[in-house]
Amino acid sequence: MTVRFLFASLFACTTLISSAQIPSLLRDINPSGNSSTAVNTCANGLVFFRATDGAHGLEPWASDGTTEGTVMLRDINPGADGSLPLGFIAWNGQVYFAADNGVDGYQLWSTDGTVAGTQFELAIDDVQDLESSSNFTVYNDMIVFSGLTGALGGELWRTDGTVDGTQLILDINPGTLSSSPREFMPYNGLLYFSARSPGVGEELWVTDGTAAGTHLVKDIDEGTGAGTPSGLAVANGLLFFNGDDGFLHGTELWATDGTTEGTTLVKDIIPGSNSSLPRNLVAFNNEVWFTAYTGSESHIWHSDGTEAGTVMLELPVELLTEPDKLAVHGGSIYFAAYIDTFYKQLWRTDGTAAGTVQIVDPGSTSVSPLSGTTSITSCGDLLFFSAAYDEAVGAEPYTLLSPVGIGEQRVSNNARLYPNPTTDRLTMVDAPAKGTLRLFATDGSLALETNVYDMDLSALPTGLYLARIRATDGTVLHVQRVVKE
Repeated sequence: MTVRFLFASLFACTTLISSAQIPSLLRDINPSGNSSTAVNTCANGLVFFRATDGAHGLEPWASDGTTEGTVMLRDINPGADGSLPLGFIAWNGQVYFAADNGVDGYQLWSTDGTVAGTQFELAIDDVQDLESSSNFTVYNDMIVFSGLTGALGGELWRTDGTVDGTQLILDINPGTLSSSPREFMPYNGLLYFSARSPGVGEELWVTDGTAAGTHLVKDIDEGTGAGTPSGLAVANGLLFFNGDDGFLHGTELWATDGTTEGTTLVKDIIPGSNSSLPRNLVAFNNEVWFTAYTGSESHIWHSDGTEAGTVMLELPVELLTEPDKLAVHGGSIYFAAYIDTFYKQLWRTDGTAAGTVQIVDPGSTSVSPLSGTTSITSCGDLLFFSAAYDEAVGAEPYTLLSPVGIGEQRVSNNARLYPNPTTDRLTMVDAPAKGTLRLFATDGSLALETNVYDMDLSALPTGLYLARIRATDGTVLHVQRVVKE
C-alpha cells in the first residue's frame, strides 16, 4: 500500500465520522446488472431520470425518495431497446421530455410523476417539416428547443405544446446548414444560448422568443473561429460560461452582463494559449464554482466575476484529484473525485479546505463506486446519484440525506408513525415484520436505529428528525418527519 493511499484510507475513516452522512440504496432497479441511471432532473418534488430494469431498456422513471415510490413511468418503446428519454423539464405543473417510441423518432411526452399520468403530447412530424427535436428548455411560458428540418437544418424553435403553437423562431444559420442551438440559460429576463452562424462560428446568442429579439451577443473567437460557450451558470448578477478566444487565451472562464462590451474574459487561469477548460459551473455563496486545470490535474475554483476574485480552493494533492459533477445541496457542494488514481468517491465541501470531507459507505465492497456516475442531483432534502457501492448490486441509484434539509421542512402530515409529536415512543400503522427504524437528526447524523416494535425515543434530545422504515432486505418502506418533544 502506498503512503498516499494509506493517508487516503485513514482520511476516509475519520471523515466518515465528521460527515455523518451514509449513502442509501434507493432501489436495485436492474437485479441482473447496472440500471444505467442518467439524465436526472428534480421537478415537482420528484426526481425524474432514465434507467433500465434489464427487461425494458432505457425508459422514463420517477422517484419520491423511497423504494416503493421509485417506478418506471411508461414502456414507451416496448421491449429491450428503450425510448432513450431526454430533457426532463418542469412546465405548467407537468414534466415534459423527449422520447423515441422506436417508430416515429423523438416526440414530446409529459408526466405528472405517475404511470397513469404519463402521456404522449406532440408528434414532431405533425409540425410542418420537423424531423426531430432536442435541447428543450422552459422560457416565458413556452418551450424553446432545437428543431431539425431538411430545408433549414437544426434551428431555434418554440412550442406551447400544440401543433399550431409550434413555430420557428429564427433560421440563425440560413439554408440547410444547422446553427444547432444548445446550452440554454435564462438570465435577466432573456434566454442565452450557444449557436453557429455564417462567418462567426459557434458563439453566444440571446433571444426573447421572437425573431427580432434574437441576436449574437459577442463573437468571442473573432472571425470564423468558434468561441463555443458552454456550461452557462448565473451567479453574483452575471452569466458565467467557458469560452475559447482561440490562440490568445484558449478555453477559460468568461462572464457577461448581457452586452457585447460587458462580455469579457474573467481570468486566464493557464496564461497563454493553453486552456484550463472550466467545467461543472454551479452557483454557490454568491459566486460561481467550477473545476479547471492548472496543469496536469483539475482543481475546484470559485469566482465573483473579477480576476482577483477568481481563486482555487487549496486542497492537499493527497486528499483528492479530478473533482467532477459539482452539485449544490443543503448548504454544501457535493462532487465526485478520486483518491489516488482509481478510487472515485463522493465528497462534500463547504468552500473551505477544512470543510472538505469524503462521504463513504462503510459497507461498500467497491474501490471506485462513483466511477460511472453521470450526474449528482439535489432534490428537496435528498441528494440523488448513481453509484456501485456493492459489487453484487451493480451501479444503481442512491440517495443521501441533507445535513440541514430536514430542519428546514415542515413535519409531514403522514400519520403512519404516531403520536407525532411524541415524548417517548413511536408506533407504526401496518408495521412490517422485522422492520427497522433509522432516525436521522437535522445534521444528517444517525440518531437511532431500532426495530419497529421498540421505537423508544425517550433518550433523544428534543427536536425534528427524519424517520426511515426499512424491510429486512434494505428496501425503504416509509419516510416521515417526526418531532420529539
